[in-house]
This record gives sequence, structure tokens and C-alpha cells, in this order.
Amino acid sequence: MKLAFPVWKVGLSGIVLLSAAAFGVSPRPASRALQQDHGDAPDLDRPLQWLVAAQNQDGSWGAESRSQSPDVATTAIAGIALLRMGHTGSQGELQARTRRAVDYVVSAVQRAPADQIAVQEPGTLPQRKLGRNVDTYLAAQFLAEALPTLPRDRRGPAEAALADCVRRIERAQGPDGGFSKDGWAPLLSSAFAASGLHAAAVAGAKVDQKKLARADANLMGKYDERTNSFDSRESAGVDLYSAAASVIAAARVQAAAPASPEGTREMKLKADAVSKGVGGQLSNERLMRGFGTYGGEEHVSYMMTAEAKAAVGGPEFAEWNKEMRIRLAQIQREDGTWRGDHCITSTTFCTAASLITLAIRPHGGRAS
Repeated sequence: MKLAFPVWKVGLSGIVLLSAAAFGVSPRPASRALQQDHGDAPDLDRPLQWLVAAQNQDGSWGAESRSQSPDVATTAIAGIALLRMGHTGSQGELQARTRRAVDYVVSAVQRAPADQIAVQEPGTLPQRKLGRNVDTYLAAQFLAEALPTLPRDRRGPAEAALADCVRRIERAQGPDGGFSKDGWAPLLSSAFAASGLHAAAVAGAKVDQKKLARADANLMGKYDERTNSFDSRESAGVDLYSAAASVIAAARVQAAAPASPEGTREMKLKADAVSKGVGGQLSNERLMRGFGTYGGEEHVSYMMTAEAKAAVGGPEFAEWNKEMRIRLAQIQREDGTWRGDHCITSTTFCTAASLITLAIRPHGGRAS
């Protein structure tokens, strides 16, 4: 199944291109003007300007502007935001910024000891909250999305680093299909790992398809359709994180080819149950408030949910997207950024995740 992915114009960024890498399909852009936002719509120009100004000369980002303690996870999610805002490895006025971010992440992967899963020294804020290896997982998704957009003479190192990340992620997978048990909300880290593997497969990296299926089965398993409840033991007791992880996995399974390990009848039935059971809850204010205040974990949960809703498209996405834009507009700071009120408080991390959420547009009807 091929899906069409529109391009939108927005502010100084030039275009917004939704990548569907995490869903196992290649984006195919088609021109379409984005309607002007009104009323409660959040501003996109100021957060993007802030993100660009916050980048270090070496291409990295840390928690705050020009941080002297940058990390791979924050750099990767900021790089994904640039890509989704249309600044790819070879297009957009900020393309040089994106290439510098790629170079930073590639260098970090190259330096990392081969016998470790991690590509970042320990002790960062994303690691403390999402798990020791979250840098590797986000690096895979960023490199996978950036790789096809890079000039051909720059693809070799990025391709090798992506393959390296895939090997590390596959080694990290546990017997239950998950990838992380440490950190405050490790389920979100497992969701990032699964998305990284799917994106890598789309970019042409060799990925074990059975591991992909086990990863998404584990994430979907966090929702119990019999009780209409979530297993939140790996999500800090917060149902939102489990809901986001389960619906993004279900969207991938619904789009999977029947002949693939993810496309079995059993997997499809579970995906349908998750989509139907969780979908309605994602407009529930109690669930959407997550921990009760807005931390980085809430912002990435919204990002994952937006990806899943975009796979459905139609009125369901339109209504959810409208509500999310109002929500993000209400908590946007005076300088245009978003910052976490708990756990991942990083301005860079939260701003990047919110820009990604706002850049996402529907890319097809519900998968059959």
C-alpha cells in the first residue's frame, strides 16, 4: 500500500514534509497549500527560530540554548523536527543545520564502544527519564529519516551509522519484545526503539522483521481490550504513555503487508482492538493530561499519537488535531517554546517534540 504525503508551506521554514518512516512506507510528497491558521493555533515561526539559535556550532543540542552538555537524544529529536519542518539534508534554508546535526550523531555512533548498546555517555536527562539507551533509539530514527535526503556524497557515513544503531537496538530487545526497563517511563523508550527500527527498514537498512513484529506486539499488549485498561507498570503509572505507545504500534500493524510477520491475522485483530479501544480515550481530558502537568513525556506522547491518528486520517485526525493545536497553543511560552513542568523539563526536547506534532498531517485512510 502506497500513501501520499502532502507538503505544506509554513512560516520561515518553507515547507512541512511528513515522513511516514515509522510506519514502514516511504513518503511521497505532493504539493498542497496549508490553510492559514486562526484563533487558537500555536505559532510555528518563533519555536523554530529558537531551536535554530539554540543549536551548537558542532550541530548538537542540549537541554537549553547553546548548552555545553549536549546529548544525542536531544540532538536527534531536534534534527527530526528540522526534517519535518522541511529542512532536509539537501533542501530548505536550514539544510546546513540539519547536515551538521547528522554529522554530530554519526560521530557519536562511530565513537561508541561496539560492545555497548548506548551511543551516549551516561547521566543525561533523557536517559534518567526514558532509559540508558534512548539516544541510540532516537539516533536511528533521525538518521533513517535524514539519509534519503542527504547529498549522495554524504550518505555513506550516515548509512553505516544507521546500520550500527540497528544492530545495537536489536541486541537490546528483551524476551517480551521490549527494549528498556530502566528510567522513569521506559515504555516510551521502547516505543522510540520500535519506531527507529521501522524507520531504518524504510531507509534500506537490514532489519529483522520478526523483531519488528515482537516490538509492536509488546507495545500493543499494554492495552487490555477485555477490561478497557492499560498496563502502566513501565509508563510510570501514566495511562497516556501506554496509550500513545500502543496506538502507534497498532497503526503500523494495520498498514503491514499480510505476508509479513506483523501482518498475521492475530496481529491485525489486536491492532484493530487497540485502535478502536484506545482511539476514543485519546479525547479524554484526564488521560490527555498524563502525569497532571506537561513534561517532555507528555509532549512525545502527543507526537506518537499524532503519527497514529495521521494514519487513520479523515474526521478522526482532523478533530484530534484541532484539539491538540489548541492545547499546545495554550501552553506555548512567550518566546514560542515549550518547556516541561516535570521530568524532561528540557526546552529543546519539548519544543522539538511539539514542532513534530504540529507538522504531522494525514497520510491516508485507515489501513485495511
